[in-house]
Amino acid sequence: MIGKQKLERRQHFVVVGLGTFGITVAEELSKKGCHVTAIDRDENLAEMASEFATDVVVADARMRKPLEEAGVADADVAIVSVGEDLEASFLATLHLKEFGIPYIVTKATSKFQGEILEKIGANRVIYPEEEIAEKLVEQLFHPNIINYLQLTDKVGILESPTPDSFVGKTLKQLSLRNKYRINLIAIKRKIKKKGEKNIVEEVMEVPSAEEKIQEGDILLVIGKKEYLEKFKNLQREVNESEGN
Repeated sequence: MIGKQKLERRQHFVVVGLGTFGITVAEELSKKGCHVTAIDRDENLAEMASEFATDVVVADARMRKPLEEAGVADADVAIVSVGEDLEASFLATLHLKEFGIPYIVTKATSKFQGEILEKIGANRVIYPEEEIAEKLVEQLFHPNIINYLQLTDKVGILESPTPDSFVGKTLKQLSLRNKYRINLIAIKRKIKKKGEKNIVEEVMEVPSAEEKIQEGDILLVIGKKEYLEKFKNLQREVNESEGN
């Protein structure tokens, strides 16, 4: 084990597999102050992770004993990032499940692999390349949309610039729920506070019905995917009309 630190109890994550995806996840979790145990059989990758991870273990994730000795059973969440190596992916997920880790996220490269991982204990299976491709197409097709987060198969959250037709109107006048069947959950607005030079971004959570939309506002809305698509198309139509 490399560089084990004595730290007070905090959320403990185990990251198995330190390729590009795994090492990035481990580093970002470390930046957020989490206890991160990083595991890989490649000593060079383990050495790289030792710069930020709490614990680094050089071990073959297919083997149960090294994982057990690393103390991974105490983890709150495990991320298995060895999607290309099917045997390691399956066995690591199975071992972690047997240790009783409450939540296991496993990377997969195919739906077939994902189905097996779910059956042997993965709480969530992710397909990074597929998700990146979908996000790229979304950005190309709706360039005005800032961000989109899919919560379930049917529901998502959309972060979008304010359409020009909304500016100057209150939320009551816009009646987003009735007209578009979506709900506004927050407004991001850039403001300059009195006596200060810098412009800061303010987030208004669950704004009142009398709140008036201003130019430059960013809207965060939640709704079913089909209705969010209609709202995105509204933005796209506005962009196309401005371009003509």
